[in-house]
Amino acid sequence: MSQPIILYDIPRTGPVKALSGNMFKVRYTLAYKGLAFKSVWVESQDIEERMKAIGAKPTGLKPDGSDFYTLPVIQDPSTGAIVSDSFTIAEYLEETYPSTPTIFPHGSQALISTFDSTFMQGIRPMFPLVLTAVHARILPTNVPYFRQSTEMRVGMTLEEISPEGPKREQHWKNAKDFLGVIDGWYSKSDGERIMGDTFSYADIIVGGWIRCFSGLFEGEKWEEISTWHGGRWGRLLEEVNKYPILA
Repeated sequence: MSQPIILYDIPRTGPVKALSGNMFKVRYTLAYKGLAFKSVWVESQDIEERMKAIGAKPTGLKPDGSDFYTLPVIQDPSTGAIVSDSFTIAEYLEETYPSTPTIFPHGSQALISTFDSTFMQGIRPMFPLVLTAVHARILPTNVPYFRQSTEMRVGMTLEEISPEGPKREQHWKNAKDFLGVIDGWYSKSDGERIMGDTFSYADIIVGGWIRCFSGLFEGEKWEEISTWHGGRWGRLLEEVNKYPILA
């Protein structure tokens, strides 16, 4: 591969611009496979225009039925491919670069696709915490668009999503319960991976979101999360951070 893969991402404030769990899944995949890549930063309100301009496919529909564009998207100069959606990107990289370390071992692609859907459905109770934290960390120029689009989607103001007090405490309980379910999946595998001792894209899914949480809830709250479930999440973050995911 003569040219690095281009990864389109949404910037945050601070020295580490990357923020999203789905984006970290792609970063982790690229790094694990040893594929060179570079980041191109696109603010939220510019995603649709930029993705249409490069010919990226939409990933869904808006309430009015028009196309909805999201990141991550990659552009591979070596093949000319432009690929949307984190799981589709993983499939593309596995197929296009077969000599790199596999992320779908032993014919596991279909099962891991189900794992991905189950994980993303299970994580939904954490989204009030995620949305509140993202709002505090995006670039100031992103704030009006983020507020408008989020409030339209959830039907309440950002301040009402997860206010301090009993509602926020319940959201943190939901978060711990969800991670407890994931910890149970790991415990049943008889190894440090979802597939026992075999690394797979399932570990990238979890690891990408743990890397996201460590940035969203940085400081004292992450220190607490890292100790939950026997310290599994702190150990997993150390594993993720061994790879150059912030190119």
